Amino acid sequence: MRRAVWEFSAGLLTALAFGAMFFAACAPSASRPRSLSYDIVIEAFDTTIPEATIEGVTIKNVRAFNVINSPSDIVIPAGSEVTLRVTNKSPISEGFSIDPFNIREVIKPGETKTITFKADKIGAFTIWCQLHPQNIHLRGTLNVIP
Repeated sequence: MRRAVWEFSAGLLTALAFGAMFFAACAPSASRPRSLSYDIVIEAFDTTIPEATIEGVTIKNVRAFNVINSPSDIVIPAGSEVTLRVTNKSPISEGFSIDPFNIREVIKPGETKTITFKADKIGAFTIWCQLHPQNIHLRGTLNVIP
């Protein structure tokens, strides 16, 4: 009986050791930077409300123009080599800026720009358009996590 228990324990320990070695071999190396790519689309939404009554007040021909980045928020691990492919589907030139990484691009309508940088700072960083008011081109966030 003791021999059976010992053989079972030895087999279990051997299986656990091989499993740990397998997972360690498959895990990404911490010393090797990760390379990540994201596609971002800048889209404009031009809306006209012909007439609306809100709390007894009637408004006519109200135009709203908003621009958003899709996705608006990105999460990446620190140390990553990042490539952003930003496509502008807005009818006008748009800006794309992330100040702490010295990114400041102007992207013409229909144009795609490729932006590369190393995510060497940890934190939440604003993605914004340096060309237009912030109430028109909505902000996004680059979240760099440890």
